[in-house]
Amino acid sequence: MARKAGKDRGITQRKGRKGWWVRLYDNGRERWHRCDTKSQAKALYGRLKADIREGTYFPEKFAPRKDITLRAWIKRYLEGTVNRNKAGEVLYGRRWSLLIGSRLVTQITVDDLRRIQARMRAKMKVNTKEPQRLWADATINRHFAFLRHVLMLAVKDDKLTKNPVSSLKFFPEANRTRFLTSEELDRLKGVMPPDDWKLVAFAVETGLRRGEQFSLRWNQVDLENEVLTLPMPKGGKTRHVPLSERAKTILRSFDSFLRSAWVFPGLKDVTHPMDSRAFLRRSFEPSLRRAGITGACWHSLRHTAASRRIMAGVDLVSVKEILGHRDIETTMRYAHLAPGHLREAVNRGSLSGTVTKTVTEEEEGPEEEIQPVDYMVRPEGLEPPTLGSEVRCSIQLSYGRAPV
Repeated sequence: MARKAGKDRGITQRKGRKGWWVRLYDNGRERWHRCDTKSQAKALYGRLKADIREGTYFPEKFAPRKDITLRAWIKRYLEGTVNRNKAGEVLYGRRWSLLIGSRLVTQITVDDLRRIQARMRAKMKVNTKEPQRLWADATINRHFAFLRHVLMLAVKDDKLTKNPVSSLKFFPEANRTRFLTSEELDRLKGVMPPDDWKLVAFAVETGLRRGEQFSLRWNQVDLENEVLTLPMPKGGKTRHVPLSERAKTILRSFDSFLRSAWVFPGLKDVTHPMDSRAFLRRSFEPSLRRAGITGACWHSLRHTAASRRIMAGVDLVSVKEILGHRDIETTMRYAHLAPGHLREAVNRGSLSGTVTKTVTEEEEGPEEEIQPVDYMVRPEGLEPPTLGSEVRCSIQLSYGRAPV
């Protein structure tokens, strides 16, 4: 950029006005454009001068495309967000504001994001006996997923031509599908107070998410029609959750409807729902340790609700509707939670063992074992036997007699 008398040409600060200003002339007319920082003003001045030289500078169309910093754009997004995880978005937005918040959204490049991604993965915790990473890969992915969503809105608002996060490769994550077995549930029930166990049992019976359960209101409960109505849960659509007999019994045992609008009211203030994190710290997590259960969390109860139904023979489509998944692919990951449940089915018809012949009511005598097909050798040079001869041969071999 050209400099005049030690100053950047076209860049100045105006008395009584905040920020830095770009001054240029178009067809003899003075134009002013405001920026937040000096570096933004330099970049804007160079771009506008190039537009003037190429004849593409149109001031009346420039105002709505005003450059904006990432910090300002994130602040604008958080003011209007209705996401159920707004507290998490605030944390993500604060971190990105500290990292590259002063940059224009048009100045963020894929290389910059790759360097930030590598630094976040290499950052370690301090004051720990063993080396331990500060952020897991899944946590880093959540940060960049938030940035991708925010910048995609900037693209739709015509403040950005391309989202740089779209070209970034996320770290692979291992799907955590930990569920509690019946024996673990019995141990957990034995160490928990009865009133606290009801909350755990209700989570297994309904498959609700933690936020859905602890924010449940009595006006969402319909015991007569055996259904819960969840307005605007995760996914943005009203969901209806069927109630099992055990779930209805648990709800009928509560008397909170006499004093609160919440099914699970707060212990001190019944006008607010129970703090789920406080319940986890006070009862659930200590009970897991006393029961000797490791690798489990509250969301494991939702996995447990799905796995128990799959093991009981419920089809995946029904489990999808109960849990409120938007697509069947999310439900498919629960199909492998109990591989032993399919062991009997996969061994039927196996070539490595014997095949059991089913005895109908018309047949008499005990069940017979038929030799596997591999042991039936047809001499070379003979015509293939017919279907009827194959059946007779297999039955005769099963009784130890040579075929006629």
